[in-house]
Order: sequence, then structure tokens, then C-alpha cells
Amino acid sequence: MDEALDEAGLEAYLGLMHHGVLSASVLARTLGELGPLSRIWQLSRERLREAGFSEAQIAALTARKPAPHCRGRVQSDLAWAAADDRAILHFESPRYPALLREIAAPPPVIFVEGRLECLDLPAIAMVGSRRGSAYGRRHAEWLARELSEAGLVICSGMALGIDTAAHKGALDAGGYTTAVMGTGVDVCYPARNRELREQIRAQGALVSEFPLGEPAIPKNFPRRNRIISGLAAGVVVIEASLKSGSLVTAKLALQQNREIFAMPGPISSSFSRGCHQLIRQGATLVETPEDILREMQDIIPLDSFRPKPASTPTDKSAPNPDDAKLLALIEESGTLPETLPSQAGLTQQQLNVKLLQLELAGTVVHQGGRYFPT
Repeated sequence: MDEALDEAGLEAYLGLMHHGVLSASVLARTLGELGPLSRIWQLSRERLREAGFSEAQIAALTARKPAPHCRGRVQSDLAWAAADDRAILHFESPRYPALLREIAAPPPVIFVEGRLECLDLPAIAMVGSRRGSAYGRRHAEWLARELSEAGLVICSGMALGIDTAAHKGALDAGGYTTAVMGTGVDVCYPARNRELREQIRAQGALVSEFPLGEPAIPKNFPRRNRIISGLAAGVVVIEASLKSGSLVTAKLALQQNREIFAMPGPISSSFSRGCHQLIRQGATLVETPEDILREMQDIIPLDSFRPKPASTPTDKSAPNPDDAKLLALIEESGTLPETLPSQAGLTQQQLNVKLLQLELAGTVVHQGGRYFPT
């Protein structure tokens, strides 16, 4: 595509995104149903009316330049993208990810910061609970590391828990990882992942469909899940309750004709139930990296994968029996302090000392009246 034509197309897409007459979700569905703007511009106004658009929406869709009230934001976006490690890709851009273009509601525009080449490489998505247990985080990091070394980009959402572990595993392997944000790409959320964000920017890519500066709004996080699965050839779910957003991502992946994988967990854990349900419904059970690579041999040949002898996940240190019992209770789902003494077989004083020691050691964190493993 001619560079000048591509820039003009980018301004049109950005102008429509900032216009406000069409919601982001409606605009995405419009591209999925009617095609790109260049095709929409060829349609008659009558055809667009038949599709259900109002006169104001038709005027915005058929305008080839940003409306006056949008021009300032469009110019700010273009200025942001002038840096070497930033890009804004619109639906018709040659660099727009091919797999993402195929989904039912493709984002009209994606903001990218970091290594753009990550979007051209084969990827696997890894998702799971934000409150993932030590078991889940350990296995997510191990699996991501192995898959990264096999040549796959690890795609996730930079949330706490399983997402964070998956990104770290890829980074530890020296591979690429992509974080799909539920905020503007220039906003760090959660704030505690600021260091991780910078590592991903340097060694992977940060991606968002939301405008620059968009804060953390709850409704945006489920919306971005279709992009996590849309960028990947398959989705691995590690720890998910029956109401987890990770199951929504798996459902979207199925609709996108992606491979679905799930890692089983302890039957006593509520975090295992979502994964076990997916396995009962036909998802591929994952015990080793080979279970995934075997299903994706058209992308990454299995015979190119050479796992190291010591590649299975292990605990960094073996806790004493009392600590191990307490951690097992906390890992289950986060336990209220007043219920712990009887469950752990400790007095309140003993419990307070143990919890303080674990918190100081960075093994657990105290949030919202509950304790969670780090």
C-alpha cells in the first residue's frame, strides 16, 4: 500500500474512533460485517440505511477525513506514533495482524509499543486467574518458558496472577511476549506491573485497541479478551473458576476457530473447575509442552522442540510443614483471617506470627481482608 494512502487511511480510522457517534464495539462489528472503510465508502447511503445506521453515523462512516472536533486527538495520536518503537495499525494496514483481521469484531485500530515483529510470529495465548495459586503461577511460568524456547510468542493480558507468570516465563527464556491491554497502551495497569511492562516493551509488544490515556474501566477488560485469542493460534487456560473471564476467552477462541488447551489442577481447588470443565467439553488436556506443540505442528514442528532434562516446574524452596499447610489453605482461594486458626491448627498468636513471617518473606500478600499467595 502507498505510504501516503496508508497515512490517510489511518487518519480516517482514528477520526472515526474518536468521533463518538459509533461505539467502539459497533464499529468493530461493522468492519466484521461490511468490511474495511475503503469498501464502506463504495456503498450507497441507502445500503447503509438498510444496515441500520442513522444519518449521523452514515456521515461519519463516509467521511474520509477526521471531523473538526477529532482532529486534535488524531494529531496527538500521530505524534505519539512517531517514536521508533511505536506504531498505530489500522484495519487495512499491511502490518495489521492477519489472524486478528479474521475475527468477527476486529479492532479498527491497534496501538503498539515495543517490537512490532512480535505480531508477525506464531503465538499461543495463556490466560488464567488473577488470584492464581503458587501451583498455577509456577506451571504457567514453566510452560510459557518452554513454549517460548520452542519458538512461540506468548500472548496474555498483563493482569496479576497467571498472566504475569506467563509473561515472565517468556521473558526468562529470552523470547517474545505480547501483552494485550485493557487500558490505553500508554497506561500501566495494574500499577505494580510497571517493571514488567517495561520489560515487555523492550522484549515484546504492548497492544491496545483503546485510545491513548484510556484508564482502567471494568467493561474494557472482557472486550480485550477477543484480541488475546485473536492474535494467537490457540489458547491455554491455567486455573479458572467456573465464572472466570478466562472461560470467556476460551469461548471466543472457539468461535474464532482456535485450538483450546487446559491444564488440570487439584480437585480440591475452585481454580481447577473451569479448566476441568473445558477438558470435559473437548479441550486438549495439557501436562507437557509437547501436548500443545503436537496440536500445532503446522506452525511449530514438534521435532524442533528439545526440552531440557530439568524443565519441569519446581518450588524455589521447600517450606516447613506448618508453613506448607498454611500456604495450602491460602492458595485454595484466599482465606479470611478469622477462619484460619481452626483450619491451620494454630492459636491466633501463632497464626499472626506465621502470617507476618510469610508476608515479610514475600510469600503472601494481604488484600481486601484476605491473604493471597504471591
